[in-house]
Amino acid sequence: MKLIHQLSILFLLLTLTSCAQEATFSEDVLTYVKNNGTAKQYEYAYDQLITMLSSQFPKTESNVEGWDFMNTNKEKYVSEILVLLAPVYEKNFSHEEIKKMNEFYQSEAGKQLVVDRSKMSEEQKVSLNDFYSSEVGKKIIEKQPILTKEIGVVSENWSRDLYETALSLLK
Repeated sequence: MKLIHQLSILFLLLTLTSCAQEATFSEDVLTYVKNNGTAKQYEYAYDQLITMLSSQFPKTESNVEGWDFMNTNKEKYVSEILVLLAPVYEKNFSHEEIKKMNEFYQSEAGKQLVVDRSKMSEEQKVSLNDFYSSEVGKKIIEKQPILTKEIGVVSENWSRDLYETALSLLK
């Protein structure tokens, strides 16, 4: 009986360790999509939707709560799409590859690439070329068509759901 108890504890510890590692992988993917500019793109898309809807559905007494909801939940919806995108990256890249991608985007060259590629220094351009010449960079380029397709499906579903939610709140 004591052996069964010890084995149960060992199994539980291994399971918790495994789950913790998976969470770390997911967290690193979320960091990556924030660092590489993806989050900013979805923030911009959200802002554009609000702008478009404001001309179609001006704020009135009947939809003020809907507008308040839409104006205060941008972060929630952007976080939601980032979480929905994580499995796409987890399926196509290893945890180590995501860590290397994060390293690049946390560098000065990576940060400048996201802010304004045209203002990259020569040194930053060399870093960018080095990154895309690495195994991880080559894999990113190789996976681009797959990523574009899979991210497109996730984005389309998110956009449709967001639009339908907004319409139901603002009509």
